Amino acid sequence: MAETTKPDKIRQLSIEQENAIEHLLQGQSDKAAAEAVGVSRQTVWEWRNHDVLFIAELNRQRFEMWQEARERLKSLANRALDVVELQLDSDDPKAALAAAKYVLQGTRLLGETELHVGGPTTPEGMLLPDLRAEAHKELAHKIVKRESLDDILFRSEGNEAEIEKEIEALAQSKLKKSMAEAGLS
Repeated sequence: MAETTKPDKIRQLSIEQENAIEHLLQGQSDKAAAEAVGVSRQTVWEWRNHDVLFIAELNRQRFEMWQEARERLKSLANRALDVVELQLDSDDPKAALAAAKYVLQGTRLLGETELHVGGPTTPEGMLLPDLRAEAHKELAHKIVKRESLDDILFRSEGNEAEIEKEIEALAQSKLKKSMAEAGLS
């Protein structure tokens, strides 16, 4: 007789959410993505702005897409440099100037050329910064309630690492609770 397994209780993205991510990654608006997957625009907006699992997965896939594009660009770099080098030596001053601009941008001597694609790629990464700030406030409030100002100043001198450990422990505890409440752990 086959042994039955317990179903996984960790919340997963719905098919609509997974499909919406695909449409958003293709550059479609919330409205277009919503129409394509059969939900309201407001639902897609809520997912993008409040559903930590959705946001983290969208960020993860966006990061992966940019990594793939970056690797493709790297594979084309030598050929592109050959073209730039030919243009740099061109008799046409406009072509030479344009090539020089590309060289300077490529060496970052002429402005930032790096595209920053970021954002947390896990639900934990989405929640933890806010939970750390909340833990910091909570711990500071507890300290103020139980100690005099002199005690607080004495305690904080040289004990920053210890206080940071307390904040991190409290934030991790809050994270565990939040993840469980959201059905993500």
